[in-house]
Amino acid sequence: MHKNILTLEKFSDFLDFTRVPGWLAQAQMSPQYRDAYIDDSRVNIKNPRIAAVMILLFEREDKIYFPLIHRNTYPGIHSNEIGFPGGKFEKTDTDLFHTAKRECAEEINAQIEHIQSLGALTNLFIPPSNFLVTPVIGKYTAPENFLPCDKEVQEIFYIDVVDFVRNPPISTKPVAFDGKEYQVPAYQLSNGVEIWGATAMMLNEFIHFVRKCVPLPAYFGKENSG
Repeated sequence: MHKNILTLEKFSDFLDFTRVPGWLAQAQMSPQYRDAYIDDSRVNIKNPRIAAVMILLFEREDKIYFPLIHRNTYPGIHSNEIGFPGGKFEKTDTDLFHTAKRECAEEINAQIEHIQSLGALTNLFIPPSNFLVTPVIGKYTAPENFLPCDKEVQEIFYIDVVDFVRNPPISTKPVAFDGKEYQVPAYQLSNGVEIWGATAMMLNEFIHFVRKCVPLPAYFGKENSG
């Protein structure tokens, strides 16, 4: 019997960016204190810094993955965090897709010419750093051979898209804010890594987007398909 394989090409063709879920999907993984963080004394939401991150899809042995990075420790608000490759918009960037591609090249040694832009999810404001971030989705058309940038990245983690979308490892994580501890929504990977905050919010929108667009049960059955 011929095996019905969900290739990266098929997966990409299913994605319909008119069906992006938006803020409601992101908000499901929002820390409880987030609204308190957004006020004029903490951030300048009227003049945010602009940035982009990329969910960079690639294929390996009939499975689809994307990388997450563990950032190095440095003087800055996003030191030692888990997130997508990405960073701030530079004057030399033609658009935010270019920003995300450039950062993928710098942080994980991806070849820009082999990154195909597919579309964007919903902009997300990040209060601690005053960034307005656009999460974009890209497809890597060359064999994956990513390497962490020594200056910026400790480690690269690879997420199996189908497993993650069908069975998201939802958990909670204790986080202190203004002298109080909160149990914030998080994803806990099998290696113990916890993903929370803005990255978890963008990931949740990605999960809902894929479930809307990609007929996973046709390839993997109805169990745990969301």
